[in-house]
Amino acid sequence: MNFPVLCLYPDRDTCAAELAQVLGARLRADQLAGGRARLLLAGGQSPLPLLGRLAGEALDWSRVDLSPTDERWVAADAASSNLQLLRTALPQARLLDPRQGPTPEQAAQAWGEQLAGWLPLTAVLLGMGEDGHIASLFPGMPGLTAALADGASPSALVGAAPVAPQVRLSSNLALLLRSDWLGLLVFGGAKREVLEAVLADQPETRQLPVHALVQQAGGRLQIHWAP
Repeated sequence: MNFPVLCLYPDRDTCAAELAQVLGARLRADQLAGGRARLLLAGGQSPLPLLGRLAGEALDWSRVDLSPTDERWVAADAASSNLQLLRTALPQARLLDPRQGPTPEQAAQAWGEQLAGWLPLTAVLLGMGEDGHIASLFPGMPGLTAALADGASPSALVGAAPVAPQVRLSSNLALLLRSDWLGLLVFGGAKREVLEAVLADQPETRQLPVHALVQQAGGRLQIHWAP
């Protein structure tokens, strides 16, 4: 297997600044080629330092299509909504709300179909939990094997989180991999321990979603870590 590229930083601000430049360059390249840039970003706390830096990049944000990698089944303007996080940080981007139907199942199907029309994506930046989940693909959840399957059709699905709000919408791994640039943003010592076990292919990590990501993406994956 080709191993992911591991980028280590002394602190989170340095990581955010350098990663914003990397993503900005990728988005500009697609725009200069005459197209639209298409970006999926993780929600949660880890991307917060990055989003402010990314907003300052010299881009035509009206030509950036943006959606979260996953979303909680809450109101779009709820404080816990990943879409709300992105809307606040990057208000000029053209945002795609994952809530594309009245039920989670209908929303996931319609959102996945729209994202499939964006492929290949310009860039995808994922986060990771201490339990090894990526997007809203959680260890042990129903449907996880199909969501991580190598060679599956790119789509979205209804995920199940171990904490409230439990109902989630998530891209599947096949969709996340259909990107010209793929990154994983990870902060903290506990998460680094999980990553090191995954990179060492420790048996206890082989059921983790992040293990599937590492195995299928290989050298295409850039891991950006800071304490």
